[in-house]
Amino acid sequence: MKTLINTRIYALLSHNESNLLELTQAYKESIEMMTEMIANCNDLDEILRILYYGRIEFDVLSHPVFNQYANNVLRTTFIYKVMHILDCEINIAYVSGHDYSPPLSCQDGELLWIGTQQELLELAVAIRKSGVVMLGDHKARFIEIVRVLTDIFHITINDVYAKTLYGNNSFFG
Repeated sequence: MKTLINTRIYALLSHNESNLLELTQAYKESIEMMTEMIANCNDLDEILRILYYGRIEFDVLSHPVFNQYANNVLRTTFIYKVMHILDCEINIAYVSGHDYSPPLSCQDGELLWIGTQQELLELAVAIRKSGVVMLGDHKARFIEIVRVLTDIFHITINDVYAKTLYGNNSFFG
């Protein structure tokens, strides 16, 4: 399960590396390793477990409380690149394991979401945080905003709270 934190990229980012060439090479190695790992594993649950665990560990590296190297822009850039790749791989693994296919076409005037599920959830968090959407006499809760967005775009998101990486339950209230 700790496969992705045993990589050179994780070690370099954990120690505030700022050598572009070394980070780039380690990043490429991690992508190759991740691609090979996914291709050679037939257990979707195991793949997702490894990807989610890795995503959490890289997220911790970026968290302001634990990020004593926040001023290292190169380091922060590579952390976010790795997290974005992990998000993409999680979405690919999840979708491929659940026979989901996005709509191939839309009717004139119908909105079509072409982003990831994670991006839609981030939009819902931003809307919730802004406090500008009301439902009746109260500010719309996170889950209410997600329901409306998924209805608008005709998509289904299972395990909304598990996929929302912010983990702060005050957003969802």
